[in-house]
Amino acid sequence: MVHGSGYERIATPGCSDRTMRRRIKYWAQIGIFEQVHALALQAYDRMIGLELGELSVDGCITKAPCGGETAGRSPWTAASRA
Repeated sequence: MVHGSGYERIATPGCSDRTMRRRIKYWAQIGIFEQVHALALQAYDRMIGLELGELSVDGCITKAPCGGETAGRSPWTAASRA
């Protein structure tokens, strides 16, 4: 599990970025994230149904070092300029 926000940005006077890092490290050591993951899968399975045997996932991001006609603009670059 990855915590995607910058700790410095979400820190408050009551909970510093160092405290957040320390707690996340401790929770990882005691297996909290594995428990949360298992609970999330169980809840999803109860509410929606989880058929992993029928699931397929594929993804790829590559660079076009030589450019050319097939290399388009990055969708992230275009979105950031909008």
